[in-house]
Amino acid sequence: MQLSSSKLSQIIACVSICIGLIVCIGWILDIPSLKSIIPNEVTMKFSTSISFIFSGVTIYFISRYNEGKTGIAQIVVPISSFIVFLFMATLLTAYVFGITSGIEQLFVRENSDAVKTSHAGMPSFTTTVNFILIIVAGMFAFSESRLKKWVTPIGYIISTIGIIAIMGYVVNQPSLYYYIDNVNSAMAIHTSILFVILGIALILSRNNITVQHSESVKIHTKIISLFLASSLIPIMFVVGLSFNILEDFPASESVKSMIIISIVTTIVVVLFSLLISKSISKPIISLKDVAIQISKGNFSLKANESDNDEIGELSKTFNQMVNNVIKSERLSTMGLLSSTLGHNIRNDLNVINMALEILKYKDSIKSDENTLSKITVMERSVLNIQNQIDDTLNFIRQTPLKLEKISLLKLLENTLKTIKIPENIKMDLSLNDISLYCDSSKLIVVLINLINNSIQAIETEGKISIKAREDQDHSIIQIEDSGSGIPSEIIVKIFEPLFTTKIKGTGLGLASCKHIVEEHNGSITVQNNPTTFTIELPKTQLHSKHN
Repeated sequence: MQLSSSKLSQIIACVSICIGLIVCIGWILDIPSLKSIIPNEVTMKFSTSISFIFSGVTIYFISRYNEGKTGIAQIVVPISSFIVFLFMATLLTAYVFGITSGIEQLFVRENSDAVKTSHAGMPSFTTTVNFILIIVAGMFAFSESRLKKWVTPIGYIISTIGIIAIMGYVVNQPSLYYYIDNVNSAMAIHTSILFVILGIALILSRNNITVQHSESVKIHTKIISLFLASSLIPIMFVVGLSFNILEDFPASESVKSMIIISIVTTIVVVLFSLLISKSISKPIISLKDVAIQISKGNFSLKANESDNDEIGELSKTFNQMVNNVIKSERLSTMGLLSSTLGHNIRNDLNVINMALEILKYKDSIKSDENTLSKITVMERSVLNIQNQIDDTLNFIRQTPLKLEKISLLKLLENTLKTIKIPENIKMDLSLNDISLYCDSSKLIVVLINLINNSIQAIETEGKISIKAREDQDHSIIQIEDSGSGIPSEIIVKIFEPLFTTKIKGTGLGLASCKHIVEEHNGSITVQNNPTTFTIELPKTQLHSKHN
């Protein structure tokens, strides 16, 4: 039966765990043959054996992660890597600064005259570097970026360092297994062998990097696990060092106090971890529950936006997304209905309009002012319906721009032909003519909407002024009216689809204007005192996607 690269990687990781445990037992029970394969040669240090246990655990779960067993791996790998890093970073710092960290004598004391050891309990510099490389490989293997590709080179580096040390033992050359008298401890033979096979395990795990299926652990569980690990491991680390120091100063009361303090601290840390993890995971779980309810069609629910952290920002973004989805659904439904009904309704309205025109010129009705006023009301109603249909169809239509150069005055002339200006309103068109590069039919829709809005805003007598000017890059049109203005609290919303303050409005007229202007790579803004809509269009559309 042929083993897969993933299974072989797991077997090697288990071998590392077992050898690490055996050497730990050798130190605890003081069995020399377990500390060193070759009698009276370099020992594997206690910190090294602990690190091999957790490095094996790391590589085992990297391989499991690549098989899709992601849930438990996301908890175990950070914790085991943290333990290794705690040991190795401390030792590496002590080595660089030439100090004694205390970890060299953690739990088990090594003799000061240990073979080819610069300082009792201190592993070689290359040993600490290799363990840190294993941690880095674990981080890269879990990365979603291109960092994954570095797992294989790291495996080769680790194996190469181990192979060089083995060759040093074969040719009896201490410098090859990294021994420098009073400077660097030698790398033990079984340490060298384990590094070779762990490097191979990393290379094999990289060959099976695509996750086929995945399982997950609840975020609450992850947070508790990682918080406990980051809290309890340093506590046990410090307690171990403290007990080691207390062995030199035997005092039963001191030991008793240390035990009590350790127990109380551990309990406090556990309770604190539970509370903190719950406070972190609760809003996330709440957001998930809201999402589930919304997916079932309950759009009345909202995520809690009270927090001022990233979760609060996520909740606000989530609520905005839901609002946009609701609007999109409504607009989509409206589009389907409009395209189906618009044509038929327009035909019927044309028939009604023609009938009203015929009635107005009948001799029996010409002299009847009451009947004529009623016909006028009906004509206005028909016009309102036509305007609402136009607003809706203009908003949902998606047609490419047909760009041409046209005079603004000519464009206004064509626009005003389609608008009935009331007698109480004066149009001021005393403007310098400018050329526009635009889709004239679409820009007429914008002008019709804006002028009609101005007409509706003027309750009694008033004036609508249209001005034009140019700067270096833009043609600028301003439509100003003497109406009552737009309330400040709604002025920021008037271009939003479906927003309207009119009883008979669709809320699509100004949204359609904004869409058309932005199609031209332009902008439309509004300001009060007096109410003025400003359209800016680029003089050239060379970069337009519609050109």
